[in-house]
Amino acid sequence: KPVMHRVLETLEPALPPDVPRYLMGVGFPPDLLEGIARGIDLFDCVAPTRNGRHGTAWLPTGRVNVKGAALRGSGEPLDAECDCEACSTYSRGYLRHLFAVEDMLALRLVSLHNVRFLVRLGEQARAHILAGTFDRWSREWLRRYHARGD
Repeated sequence: KPVMHRVLETLEPALPPDVPRYLMGVGFPPDLLEGIARGIDLFDCVAPTRNGRHGTAWLPTGRVNVKGAALRGSGEPLDAECDCEACSTYSRGYLRHLFAVEDMLALRLVSLHNVRFLVRLGEQARAHILAGTFDRWSREWLRRYHARGD
């Protein structure tokens, strides 16, 4: 990833400022912020849905294994600040149960959550770019996301 960052930094001055800049195959939350910081506008990747289908949900504090026994019986939403259907309708414990009984709804809900997580991250990034606070905000966001070792 450091090589990709250096390549983006090298290319940024050469790219026309009036056209969208697209980075294919990059879709993990920290990578989006690193790309945005280097002038990227558009991303396209299977990571949010692939991770969701395999039981990994993305949160502001890192990743959580929805299949894990630690979530058994939890009444909390995946992310209390998220407005997706998974977070606003179902508990962590129920999502874990859906995975345990191999209900296809689990795959869909966690995939949708991850996609909505990235949309919300993009909305926040845009707001901070417009406010002139993106660098400080993204450093703090990345610190919080990686605090558990993700």
